[in-house]
Amino acid sequence: MKTIRNSFLLLLICTLSAYSQQNDFQSWSSIRISKKIYKRTNISVKEGFRFRENSSLISKNFTDVKISHRIKKTDFEVSFGYRFSNDFDLDFSFENKHRYYSDFSSRYKYKRFKISFRDRVQYQGNRSGFSTLFRQKVDVSYNVRKTPFEPFLQFEFFMNMNEEFEKLRYTIGFSQPIFKDLNADFFYRIQQSLNTGNPENMFILGFSLSYKL
Repeated sequence: MKTIRNSFLLLLICTLSAYSQQNDFQSWSSIRISKKIYKRTNISVKEGFRFRENSSLISKNFTDVKISHRIKKTDFEVSFGYRFSNDFDLDFSFENKHRYYSDFSSRYKYKRFKISFRDRVQYQGNRSGFSTLFRQKVDVSYNVRKTPFEPFLQFEFFMNMNEEFEKLRYTIGFSQPIFKDLNADFFYRIQQSLNTGNPENMFILGFSLSYKL
């Protein structure tokens, strides 16, 4: 795990000059509802929509259900989830996909900064076959003094079982409460695909709502 985390800096430097044959502007949106079901255990349901081809055509819609549990007297959390999605082609035909995943997350605070790591193993596919990916995301956020406003930076990589990087994500955004228990995130993301014959850059404008019951 230490070796993987040390690779972040190298990946950030190496991919600055990555060449892409295709570019696309996309818009992603989602809403998530969560509820505490037992002490440090929560359940959440997330519904998402994604649009591609300069945000003119639907690319995907999905429903994601996750159960999370924070380990007692620690800042560590384990989660298990399932996602069902419809992935659309340009002719509006689609295929259903299933994703099963487990997460291990940790958080660290320093003054007004918060740093979090999330390690994920996901198993995804359909009747034609499934594949396994390892994902790691690092998130750095800062709480602006005397406000609830929190800008953040994120970096995430996707690695297959052959230890090849398949995808990279760079995100900048901010989080802002709207009402009590209702929070909004706005972000801009660049996603790069790697080790494929048809590489693609995605430039993504995103918006999400989170509500705690």
